[in-house]
Amino acid sequence: MAVNRSALVGGFVLGAMVLIVVAILLFGGMTLFAHKTRAVVFFQGSVAGLQIGAPVTFRGMRVGSVRSISLQINSDDLIATVPVFIELEENGVTMSSSPGADMPVDIAKLVDAGLRAQLATQSLVTGQFAVELDMKPNTQAHLSGSDMGVPEIPTLPSEFQHIKEQFSDLPLQELAERAVRTLESLEILSRNLNAEIGPSATSLRATSDAARAAVMSANDAVSVLQGDVSRTLANIDRLIATGQKQLDKSGPALDQTLLSANRAIGKAETLMNSVNSLADPRSQMRADLEAAMRDLAASASSLRGFSSEIERNPGAILTGRGGG
Repeated sequence: MAVNRSALVGGFVLGAMVLIVVAILLFGGMTLFAHKTRAVVFFQGSVAGLQIGAPVTFRGMRVGSVRSISLQINSDDLIATVPVFIELEENGVTMSSSPGADMPVDIAKLVDAGLRAQLATQSLVTGQFAVELDMKPNTQAHLSGSDMGVPEIPTLPSEFQHIKEQFSDLPLQELAERAVRTLESLEILSRNLNAEIGPSATSLRATSDAARAAVMSANDAVSVLQGDVSRTLANIDRLIATGQKQLDKSGPALDQTLLSANRAIGKAETLMNSVNSLADPRSQMRADLEAAMRDLAASASSLRGFSSEIERNPGAILTGRGGG
């Protein structure tokens, strides 16, 4: 019986160990025997919010986790540093020169190519941080020089730390003093305005009453004027209607008058053309008129000579000019 009891206990122990190994393999995702690459980073400033187990990401993809955070004080200069050890999973990061030809991750080679670590906000609500990896070859690599037994990845200031440094550079004390002086000036200005607005309020009230009375008078005048304008427009409408009726009645007479006027204008144009032709020095009508005028002048001259001869010798009518 003792042998059977011992065998039974041994079977239970062996079964428990098998179950533990199976559970580790199942819940550990077969990572117990997986190859992992370790590295260390030294962040400048506070690492509050960064916890063990925090994710390590590369451009948003999780590639590992934070394994440990410790405090290290140099015995010579008493400078304190906080090394953060991270672990990159084999299935998260691989290096290969060709498809299917994977090789271990070379941290030093990646650092030379620009690999940098930076604290990134994991949750704004809880204030937790993660370690963000990225390739930034245009940045300078600052290494601590400490030998931690694993490769070191240079760090960059986080966005939060960068904003904090910008605020720390601001002259907050000077800005606060200026703000206090501005508030005091505003308070003095407010008191002065209250003292000056009191008398002005009465004047403004009187001006407002006068303006209201003027507006009411203007409204009355506009009402009266509106009635006059309406009557004037009615008279104009009646005048237009009367004129239209008279125009309709005298329309034929006006047409006849216009025709007569057109004929008179035609005759006047003909007369003006004749006068223009007569006045033209090169026209034939003027040449004929000038010849007739010369003949008429010669006849008049002969008539005057004959008349003078008769006056001197009345008998010449009977005897002739030669008989004298």
